[in-house]
Amino acid sequence: MKISNMAVLAAALMASAAASAASVDFQSVDTDGNGVISASEAGQIPMTAEEFKTLDRDQDGQLTESEFANFGK
Repeated sequence: MKISNMAVLAAALMASAAASAASVDFQSVDTDGNGVISASEAGQIPMTAEEFKTLDRDQDGQLTESEFANFGK
């Protein structure tokens, strides 16, 4: 595969991931309804462990709604 084709494919995949992230809302991920998203709840959506750590600003192992608002940005 040519490099230019690989670049187009990579850009398409990144756009697809961003679109998926934008369509996920906090309430649907917070399956137990406790007001925060745990790592196991986040594992149900296309989010890596590294993304979770980055979003978890206070490093308490949970995402608040305001922390989750940065997902996909």
